Amino acid sequence: MQFLDKSKELNKNPLLKRVILFLVGTLLLYLGVDTLLHNQQIGLTLTTATHTILGNEEEFLDPILFDTLLEKTHANLLSSMITIMLLATIYIRLTKYTQKRQPVIHLTFLTAILSHVALLLTQSYPLLIGIWISLFLLWHLLALYLSVIILWKLR
Repeated sequence: MQFLDKSKELNKNPLLKRVILFLVGTLLLYLGVDTLLHNQQIGLTLTTATHTILGNEEEFLDPILFDTLLEKTHANLLSSMITIMLLATIYIRLTKYTQKRQPVIHLTFLTAILSHVALLLTQSYPLLIGIWISLFLLWHLLALYLSVIILWKLR
């Protein structure tokens, strides 16, 4: 992220601008694919997520194993934190310091972390399934917001 130290020279260097645009585009692609993947594997509606996590005797669906859930959470936590860290770093470098900047970044990190914690606790507390879905979608929307602001600043 050394190239972000020279963000004041961004308008003078079109190659650097393209590199950052490509990075943000790749992160946007990750956010979209991550949402589709979670929708396919676990489900992003209350009924499909409940059937996947807790199982369904009528449809002969076994509940997801805690080991599998822990492994998914471990991989997703790493990739989501890297994504948010990159977006936050670029966002901080490209925007002026205001009090409005901090809550968006903090809320994005907190909702991402809490969504992973809520997902792990869903097997013990089924009421957290709805909270997990809302936190998951919220952090993706906040990351999308950061990406749109970055793209707007780089236009």
